[in-house]
Amino acid sequence: MLSLKIFFTEKKYFAPAFMYTCFALVFSTWIVYIPFIAHKLQIGEARIGTALFFGSLGSFLTIPLSNRLTIILGVGRQAFWGFILYATSLFGIFSAPGYYWLLAALFYYGMCSSIFAIGLNSLVAEVEKRAGKYIMTGTHGFWSIGGMIGASLGGYLAGRFNMPFVHLGVVLVILISANLYLRKEYINIKGEAKTRKEKGSIPWKPILLIAMIAMVMMASEGAIADWSSLYMKEVVIVRAELWGLAYALFAVGMAIGRFMGDAMSLRFGSWRLLSMAVLTSIVGFALVLSTVGVIVFCGFLIIGLGFSVVVPEIYRLASNVDGIRPADGISMIAASSNIGFLTGPVILGFVAELYSLYASFLVLTGFVVIAFVLVSLKKRR
Repeated sequence: MLSLKIFFTEKKYFAPAFMYTCFALVFSTWIVYIPFIAHKLQIGEARIGTALFFGSLGSFLTIPLSNRLTIILGVGRQAFWGFILYATSLFGIFSAPGYYWLLAALFYYGMCSSIFAIGLNSLVAEVEKRAGKYIMTGTHGFWSIGGMIGASLGGYLAGRFNMPFVHLGVVLVILISANLYLRKEYINIKGEAKTRKEKGSIPWKPILLIAMIAMVMMASEGAIADWSSLYMKEVVIVRAELWGLAYALFAVGMAIGRFMGDAMSLRFGSWRLLSMAVLTSIVGFALVLSTVGVIVFCGFLIIGLGFSVVVPEIYRLASNVDGIRPADGISMIAASSNIGFLTGPVILGFVAELYSLYASFLVLTGFVVIAFVLVSLKKRR
């Protein structure tokens, strides 16, 4: 747990890491209210999938702007203001009086998410390079802490009281206040202003396989968040207070894995670690497909352990490709990830509508198997 010691002894590492906790707390606040919003607007799985698609579409279309802002604002300022925009965007979702308003609100939410995510990941890549220390996986561990708190406590409060505006308001006051205090640690950090090679000679080929892996894995990870509550409600059939527990356990697994991930990356190397992680995720999905309450919860925990190192290792690989500016590499991964998010919710929503939500999770398992094949291809080269 060396990562934890680093973050809690030096503010310059804690401040950007804490932003991941904030990211996850806002995200999980939206996630735990999906069943309630679906009930309020009287929409089924297919329309939920389409709504989630609009969130991913907004994020995808904003990637070029988000990448450009890393140069105009600097990665520190982009991360801070991106968070403010992202956090406050939930008010539009929660206040949606109809389905088309929800689509517009989610599109804007996706735009803000892109600006924040690219700014934050570029910030951590820059801090990691300046410090000469592996912190990428550890910082993502703070996302898992936020997800764990937001999904468990937030899920309980949502199921018990169903007061979304009060819930969101309290969360935002606390998080924005904390970031106003910590922003001096990172606000003036700039990233690389130019690509490392002249235009026309940028070596994109090495990053394409990384991008393909990101696409299928991020589609699966996003779907766990988007659909786990409904899976527990409609397939496993547990009481409302436990709908958010599946995602909470997923986040626990993510946190455990991520705080060990930097040391494991140094020991095994990124590609071998990715192979181990994806295989672990496949085992977890097999347990989730059992539909037996306790076993399903264990499955989500194991999926979290497997997924824990995937995103940070992919970002680390993308930010260290020779000849490519870190923000450009991260933007390409963000683009490929959003392709997964664009297609994933729609595919899963229509599979759930035509067949069942259980069938959607079979499709998710297939995505992870594809990722394992792609990682194996790289290892054999």
